[in-house]
Amino acid sequence: MRQHKSRSLLLILGIVTLLSAASTQAQRENWARPFPGFRVIGNLYGVGSYDLSVFLISTEEGHILINTGLEDSTQLIRDNMAALGFDLEDVRILLTQQAHWDHTAA
Repeated sequence: MRQHKSRSLLLILGIVTLLSAASTQAQRENWARPFPGFRVIGNLYGVGSYDLSVFLISTEEGHILINTGLEDSTQLIRDNMAALGFDLEDVRILLTQQAHWDHTAA
């Protein structure tokens, strides 16, 4: 009986692990999916991907970028900024909301 419970527990843990891995993969695909840049309000713009927020605050003294997304997000951010009329080279301050790789890798 005890051996049966152990096997059942291992089976359940295996299933949960597989399901969470599949969910994580789908989430990461959305993190990398392109999304066009847009104006939020005033001088605040969204320049990130479909499911990762990267914000640009434009100022005459230089821009502020909040979060950078994934390592391969740099070109998407650059393209979104350019489409909105801004240059990544004009960013003077870089901020992050969290010290997680999906906020700081680029």
